[in-house]
Amino acid sequence: MDRKELCYLEVSRQALRHNAAQVADFVKAPVIAVVKCDGYGVGLEEAARAWEYGGATMFAVAEPEEALRLRELGFGEDILLLSPVADGAVLELLVKQGVILTVTGLSCAQFYLRCARGRPVRVHVAVDTGMGRFGFRWTDREGLLALYQRFPFQFEGIFSHFAAAFEKRYRRTRRQLERFLEITDFLGAQGCPIGTRHIANSCAALRFPDTWLDAVRIGSALVGPLCRATPVPLLPAAAVQAQVVDRKLLRRGDCTGYASVCRVRRDTCAAVVALGHVDGFGMLSGPDRFGPFQFGAYLFRLLRRRFRGEYVEFQGRRLPLVGRVGSQYTLFAAGEVCPLPGEYVTAQVNLLQCRLPRRYV
Repeated sequence: MDRKELCYLEVSRQALRHNAAQVADFVKAPVIAVVKCDGYGVGLEEAARAWEYGGATMFAVAEPEEALRLRELGFGEDILLLSPVADGAVLELLVKQGVILTVTGLSCAQFYLRCARGRPVRVHVAVDTGMGRFGFRWTDREGLLALYQRFPFQFEGIFSHFAAAFEKRYRRTRRQLERFLEITDFLGAQGCPIGTRHIANSCAALRFPDTWLDAVRIGSALVGPLCRATPVPLLPAAAVQAQVVDRKLLRRGDCTGYASVCRVRRDTCAAVVALGHVDGFGMLSGPDRFGPFQFGAYLFRLLRRRFRGEYVEFQGRRLPLVGRVGSQYTLFAAGEVCPLPGEYVTAQVNLLQCRLPRRYV
């Protein structure tokens, strides 16, 4: 049997549409639908269709291929490419397709102008207010003025990105917003055609209404609840369905897995499930080396996993992990409800890391 029959990602179109509509109804600004990373793991086309249903006015992507793919699929809405382009041939193709490009600095602008060969170039200007990645530094008034005064682009928008919109208190996010408004107010006073201002991502848009400005960029909220509580109900849009391929009766004292590190304490009926690290299950990213707080957060996640444990669900019940997560097959304690071979259990994985085949319901 092909492994895609043993383990696959089930995506609910109804949940995607529900989430898109809930967000669009809540925010009092146009939605720029971010569908990067293959639609946050649920599929580029399906994510875009859901946002169309929700009334999104524009799409945003991170890679040129995503923008071109949307055009191939027949999407005629405006598409914003959030990252700079360094390939002249690709840039020329994007310009022909009417994709809105991001300008991150004067050298980037010069490259765009040279490669466009006289064609009109639609752009949004990126401002770095604290993320430390793309864009003019918010204090670089001279560089920004030079951009608007010397380059014949179609300036349609200006944006920044929040680094910590998931923070408990509204501090760093407010500071970035203030920096962004300071520079956009300055540019507007100088007569620069700044266009649509947008800075809010999913977390900020749903938690801090004063970040809405002229538009909001929503991405991860499409696929389910965020890491912070939000005022709108978001539904999990996808879950892994993994087949039980065998049942195993483990006797007290038996060991499981490599190195025999797990010894069961009582007789246990275990379901052998076609699910493992190769499917993105049970993966934990390594510790962040940039500061004691981040390392402490990693230790917290590690300890929580140690004591709470991984699990799958079957008929509304949690089946806890037995031993270690395997590469392709893993044991779960079934107790009184032991699924039969051929039945499926449900598991949650990181959608951005999930490379399983998708089925839509």
